[in-house]
Amino acid sequence: MKNPVATMTMASGAVIKIEMYPEIAPNAVKSFIYLARQGVFNGYPIERVVPGWVLDMSYHAFHDDRACYFIPNDVKSGKHMEAVFGTVGLGGYGAPDIAGGEFFFPLADCPAITGTYPIFGKVTEGLEELRRIESVETYPVPFPGEPGVKINTPCSPEFIRSVTIDTFGAEYGEPEKLTGIEKPLFWGTVYGG
Repeated sequence: MKNPVATMTMASGAVIKIEMYPEIAPNAVKSFIYLARQGVFNGYPIERVVPGWVLDMSYHAFHDDRACYFIPNDVKSGKHMEAVFGTVGLGGYGAPDIAGGEFFFPLADCPAITGTYPIFGKVTEGLEELRRIESVETYPVPFPGEPGVKINTPCSPEFIRSVTIDTFGAEYGEPEKLTGIEKPLFWGTVYGG
């Protein structure tokens, strides 16, 4: 069976293709597919650029109620990939739980992330677009309750135009969700779907 592939088209016209690995991070893959197929990522501006560290697509759950959930952390299974440039992972808010759909691209080798947040895929096309976005001009934004966290938002928004998914006929269903966990303060008010 072929691994699912995401095609992320940016407003710049560049394409970033991601091969996902359900055998390594099954719930992270399900979550990404689930939100992409609902259009949650479409038309969304990248919120955080930290050169030499990560491109963080959102830290506000995409301002969408459909993305405001938590899932079990796949790395607890003992399987994980290295967080290095050219991979994609799901963001987190501390052990043992992670956000449902906030994803990031490491811009370098990130041993502090490896084995902590699930890396669920690899970029097969579009690495040059990640480097281009890494170099855009940004401005600092305060992070609620965490003065040490660096948030740099592009001065000119870098939008995800669309994300499409090809599962080659396989069904992945909805991710397993956790309940009874307080949502982060900075998810704030969402305009949801």
